[in-house]
Amino acid sequence: MTAKSTPMMEQYHALKREAGDCLLFYRMGDFFELFFDDARVAAGVLDIALTTRGEHGGEAVPMCGVPVHSAEGYLARLIRAGCRVAIAEQVETPAEAKKRGGSKALVKRDIVRFVTAGTLTEEALLEPRRANVLAAVCEVRGVIGAASVDVSTGRMALEECPPDRLGAALARLGPSEVVVPEDWDDAPGDAIPRPRGDFASDGGETQLKAVHGVATLDGFGAFTRPMLAAAGGLLAYLDHAGRGKLPLLLPPVAHTGEAALAMDEATRASLEIVEAQQGGRAGSLIAAVDRCATGAGARQLAEDLSAPLTDAGAIEARLALVGWLHADPLLRADLREVLRALPDIGRALGRIVAERGSPRDLGQVRDGLAEARRVQDHLKGKPDRPALLDALLPALGGHGALVDLLQRALVPAPPTERQNGGFIAEGYDAGLDELRQTSGNARRAIAALEARYRGDTGISALKIKHNGVLGYFIEVPAKHADALMAADSGFTHRQTMAGAVRFNSLGLHEEAARIAEAGGHALAAEEAHFEELTGAVAVAREAIAETAAALARLDVSAGNAERAAEGDWARPEIVEDRCLEIAGGRHPVVEAALAKAGERFVANDCTLAPADRLWLIGGPNMGGKSTFLRQNALIVLLAQAGCFVPAASARIGLVDRLFSRVGASDNLARGRSTFMVEMVETAAILSQATERSFVILDEVGRGTSTYDGLALAWAVVEAVHETNRCRCLFATHYHELSRLAETCDALSLHHVRAREWKGDLVLLHELAEGPADRSYGLAVARLAGVPEQVVARAKSVLDKLEKGRAETGGLAAGLGDLPLFAAASVVREEPIDTVRERLRELDVDALSPRDALDALYRLKQDAGSTES
Repeated sequence: MTAKSTPMMEQYHALKREAGDCLLFYRMGDFFELFFDDARVAAGVLDIALTTRGEHGGEAVPMCGVPVHSAEGYLARLIRAGCRVAIAEQVETPAEAKKRGGSKALVKRDIVRFVTAGTLTEEALLEPRRANVLAAVCEVRGVIGAASVDVSTGRMALEECPPDRLGAALARLGPSEVVVPEDWDDAPGDAIPRPRGDFASDGGETQLKAVHGVATLDGFGAFTRPMLAAAGGLLAYLDHAGRGKLPLLLPPVAHTGEAALAMDEATRASLEIVEAQQGGRAGSLIAAVDRCATGAGARQLAEDLSAPLTDAGAIEARLALVGWLHADPLLRADLREVLRALPDIGRALGRIVAERGSPRDLGQVRDGLAEARRVQDHLKGKPDRPALLDALLPALGGHGALVDLLQRALVPAPPTERQNGGFIAEGYDAGLDELRQTSGNARRAIAALEARYRGDTGISALKIKHNGVLGYFIEVPAKHADALMAADSGFTHRQTMAGAVRFNSLGLHEEAARIAEAGGHALAAEEAHFEELTGAVAVAREAIAETAAALARLDVSAGNAERAAEGDWARPEIVEDRCLEIAGGRHPVVEAALAKAGERFVANDCTLAPADRLWLIGGPNMGGKSTFLRQNALIVLLAQAGCFVPAASARIGLVDRLFSRVGASDNLARGRSTFMVEMVETAAILSQATERSFVILDEVGRGTSTYDGLALAWAVVEAVHETNRCRCLFATHYHELSRLAETCDALSLHHVRAREWKGDLVLLHELAEGPADRSYGLAVARLAGVPEQVVARAKSVLDKLEKGRAETGGLAAGLGDLPLFAAASVVREEPIDTVRERLRELDVDALSPRDALDALYRLKQDAGSTES
């Protein structure tokens, strides 16, 4: 490259303008090259060498590159770093370019695909046990529409929600990428803006009809205008990313908010359902629960835990299947062994339909469908089958003709690449077999030719070799080359190497031509068969997807049964009453961590009912209050997801909304302190919790002054008791709150037990009735390693404070005379001081003497009216 713009740089810049803010992978031979700022970014992320290539505009052009054959690994690292990539491929061969524009013609290139976090289908770029969701959201007339799809499997859902629930919806979906209309002020952070015209409801409806070949969407469900507008934005983005080629898209499903247990962002983060607070899967609920044998099952389990059900019948259907498998360990073991060997046919199908499939993907579909049929035959013969299993069984079969086709057409272990052929089985195509035989005979002829040439020349080291540049050639050591250089030798010189010389001959040329012709025809024949087979799979995509979904549900059920047997978990009883009766409840994550350390988890009971629906729990830090709160929330979540629960027994009244305010931290990105975050989360609970909700609250009011904190905690407890009237566990260090038991008839006092023994604190982690007998803050400080002189000083200060409390009645003195929350809920308006207001409004420097006198008279008049 020189300072003068070359045709190649002009082509690059044109493609880069089209790529926008994506990194441009520019194909040059066997490499994808990146230039300018793209090269700097990629070199930093990938830790590869940043070099230069020529000049542009008088400056050296930064450049880096990655080999085409290993590009997927580099793409995965770039995507994880938050980059998006445009792939610019050569769309014609050098020979075609030469024919089009002469010997100096530049090979045409075009962007064939945009690789983004939400549009991945390649196995190497995806996590096997995690769904990869792309979401599009928009606002239509004050209602949020959301469309989501897992491009790797084609599962698509549409929903709507109020604007204040958008965060909760996105937290449930967990999208890798979110697209929104441009210039939307309330768009989620890090969302990708797209043309507003893409988010049109009529356009979305038209596109969905076209994709699925239907005249109406009524057969798929009832979709609102916000849903269809979001679907339009989603489909437009997929069309853009695929450059006109859409991935696998199954018929959309309409989701309603009432069908799933509602949880906001704070609750999901607090309960660490699919991701621990420090990031990653380890330490999360799903890591403690997941015993699925397949990646598809693990993805389905994550969806179940993220959106527990609120329909008792659907929950019982899942529990019945888990219970059936739990009761038959041998059947469960056999089923899990079969499932463990199954390929991920849902994702293989996704790649095939997206035209990114390989012969190996076809083999996975073949093997997966064949095994599904065997699973169907095996389970059909079992007695007392639950209703959900009977509903799943039909989807496991019905693919006999397709499986037969793929079994006849493909070799037992098809390769991942199709360029070199070899994946169509012998006997499937007689013409292809003939071409292969011709090619094989020609190769045998070359071996015979090599032996003949050795005999004729007397050179035993003579070899016939092949490479991609010269094709077939004869190679001899340099010391024997003179004999073949003679004009009458019958050999033609091709290339001189260090220590060897290469030649051609008429006989070798003829045999090579026969091989090339037969091989080319064979590859073309295999390519035609590949297109035929992928077309057959694509036609059956919806039925294959149903089979994949049925296998995933079976895997989840078998995995849940395995986890229940492994941990002695119980089948919960789901009822309509507003109760929560858990005997011997345990925290699944904490119990697993303690088991690894050889320690035992202390189980506790929880019994909430309409007459005793709010438990006020005291006790020392590290005593287990937060664990107790969380474990009961997780037991509710697991039960309504259709799982057995870590308890001796559980009777659970259906919960419509689950709230957890346990452990807050600063949100610096939004400019919120810990206390502000706590108050925002508490406000959401007080405004949204219903009588059917379950709420856990920990240490409300601890982030501000003692008096403010106690006052807020007191008022929150009263509001939950009198207004929300939901089931609630409330942990606190404010002993003064125990006086609420005198006025709140559905509130009871509890504490986690602890004892001091010879100056050391012993935490028993047991829950007992009644208020805590004392605070153990100093003992916990000593246990944490606070210097002894500091603890001693704190003890002397505490003695003085407690003496003062005894004399004055303490912080809560007089609170017993307050009316309850409901009676005191009329807000008292602060009186307005009109004199002060008028004084603030006066511009003294601008007043004339007469104006000043008038103003003084008015102020005197206002003062008189205020006093009256």
